[in-house]
Amino acid sequence: MRQSNWAVWAHVACADDEPKHRFCHNGSDSWCKYNVSEFNNKTQKFKHKDTLSRLISQSIKPVCKDLSHLKLLRRCLVGKPQNANESLNSLIWKYSPKVIVSGLTVKNSPIYIRMCMQ
Repeated sequence: MRQSNWAVWAHVACADDEPKHRFCHNGSDSWCKYNVSEFNNKTQKFKHKDTLSRLISQSIKPVCKDLSHLKLLRRCLVGKPQNANESLNSLIWKYSPKVIVSGLTVKNSPIYIRMCMQ
Protein backbone atom coordinates (compact mmCIF):
# COMPACT_ATOMS: atom_id res chain seq x y z
CA MET A 1 0.00 0.00 0.00
CA ARG A 2 2.87 2.30 0.82
CA GLN A 3 4.51 1.65 -2.55
CA SER A 4 1.21 2.22 -4.35
CA ASN A 5 0.82 5.58 -2.65
CA TRP A 6 4.25 6.68 -3.84
CA ALA A 7 3.57 5.21 -7.29
CA VAL A 8 0.61 7.55 -7.76
CA TRP A 9 2.62 10.60 -6.70
CA ALA A 10 5.64 9.71 -8.82
CA HIS A 11 3.46 8.79 -11.78
CA VAL A 12 1.83 12.24 -11.99
CA ALA A 13 5.02 14.10 -11.01
CA CYS A 14 7.20 12.75 -13.81
CA ALA A 15 8.05 14.28 -17.16
CA ASP A 16 9.67 13.11 -20.38
CA ASP A 17 13.09 14.35 -19.23
CA GLU A 18 12.70 12.77 -15.77
CA PRO A 19 10.55 9.61 -15.68
CA LYS A 20 9.67 8.43 -12.16
CA HIS A 21 8.08 5.03 -12.63
CA ARG A 22 10.16 2.92 -10.26
CA PHE A 23 7.18 2.38 -7.92
CA CYS A 24 4.74 1.49 -10.72
CA HIS A 25 3.89 -2.14 -11.47
CA ASN A 26 6.03 -3.64 -14.25
CA GLY A 27 4.95 -5.84 -17.12
CA SER A 28 2.56 -5.86 -20.05
CA ASP A 29 -0.51 -5.79 -17.76
CA SER A 30 0.59 -2.69 -15.82
CA TRP A 31 -1.71 0.33 -15.44
CA CYS A 32 1.39 2.48 -16.07
CA LYS A 33 1.63 3.09 -19.81
CA TYR A 34 5.29 4.01 -19.52
CA ASN A 35 6.15 0.63 -17.99
CA VAL A 36 4.10 -1.14 -20.67
CA SER A 37 6.05 0.72 -23.36
CA GLU A 38 9.29 -0.14 -21.55
CA PHE A 39 8.22 -3.80 -21.46
CA ASN A 40 7.65 -3.62 -25.24
CA ASN A 41 10.95 -1.70 -25.82
CA LYS A 42 9.12 1.40 -27.11
CA THR A 43 10.12 4.06 -24.55
CA GLN A 44 11.66 6.32 -27.23
CA LYS A 45 8.18 6.99 -28.67
CA PHE A 46 6.48 7.45 -25.28
CA LYS A 47 5.30 10.95 -24.29
CA HIS A 48 4.02 11.79 -20.80
CA LYS A 49 0.63 13.50 -20.73
CA ASP A 50 -1.03 15.63 -18.06
CA THR A 51 1.82 15.67 -15.57
CA LEU A 52 1.99 18.09 -12.65
CA SER A 53 4.51 20.90 -12.58
CA ARG A 54 7.56 20.43 -10.37
CA LEU A 55 6.35 23.11 -7.96
CA ILE A 56 2.97 21.44 -7.45
CA SER A 57 4.42 17.95 -7.19
CA GLN A 58 6.90 19.11 -4.54
CA SER A 59 4.05 20.85 -2.70
CA ILE A 60 1.96 17.67 -2.43
CA LYS A 61 4.91 15.39 -1.65
CA PRO A 62 4.61 15.97 2.16
CA VAL A 63 0.95 14.90 1.97
CA CYS A 64 1.95 11.64 0.27
CA LYS A 65 4.63 11.17 2.90
CA ASP A 66 2.05 11.57 5.67
CA LEU A 67 -0.33 9.15 3.96
CA SER A 68 2.51 6.62 3.69
CA HIS A 69 3.32 6.72 7.39
CA LEU A 70 3.53 3.19 8.79
CA LYS A 71 1.42 4.00 11.86
CA LEU A 72 -1.47 5.12 9.65
CA LEU A 73 -1.12 2.16 7.29
CA ARG A 74 -1.12 -0.32 10.18
CA ARG A 75 -4.50 1.06 11.26
CA CYS A 76 -5.83 0.47 7.75
CA LEU A 77 -4.72 -3.17 7.79
CA VAL A 78 -6.80 -4.09 10.82
CA GLY A 79 -9.86 -2.28 9.52
CA LYS A 80 -9.97 0.51 12.08
CA PRO A 81 -11.65 3.71 10.90
CA GLN A 82 -9.39 6.69 10.33
CA ASN A 83 -12.00 9.06 11.67
CA ALA A 84 -13.40 8.54 15.18
CA ASN A 85 -16.79 9.89 14.06
CA GLU A 86 -16.99 7.32 11.27
CA SER A 87 -18.07 4.56 13.67
CA LEU A 88 -20.61 6.82 15.34
CA ASN A 89 -22.12 7.91 12.03
CA SER A 90 -22.39 4.29 10.95
CA LEU A 91 -24.21 3.43 14.17
CA ILE A 92 -26.61 6.37 13.85
CA TRP A 93 -27.57 5.67 10.24
CA LYS A 94 -27.99 1.98 10.99
CA TYR A 95 -30.87 2.80 13.34
CA SER A 96 -32.20 5.77 11.40
CA PRO A 97 -31.63 5.28 7.66
CA LYS A 98 -32.05 8.28 5.40
CA VAL A 99 -34.25 6.48 2.87
CA ILE A 100 -36.98 5.22 5.21
CA VAL A 101 -39.68 7.53 6.55
CA SER A 102 -40.00 6.98 10.30
CA GLY A 103 -41.77 8.40 13.31
CA LEU A 104 -40.44 10.89 15.82
CA THR A 105 -39.22 8.17 18.21
CA VAL A 106 -37.00 6.63 15.55
CA LYS A 107 -35.82 10.05 14.42
CA ASN A 108 -34.79 10.97 17.96
CA SER A 109 -33.02 7.64 18.63
CA PRO A 110 -29.72 8.75 17.06
CA ILE A 111 -29.79 11.88 19.19
CA TYR A 112 -30.24 9.78 22.33
CA ILE A 113 -27.44 7.44 21.26
CA ARG A 114 -25.14 10.41 20.71
CA MET A 115 -26.02 11.93 24.08
CA CYS A 116 -25.26 8.64 25.85
CA MET A 117 -21.82 8.49 24.24
CA GLN A 118 -20.70 11.89 25.50
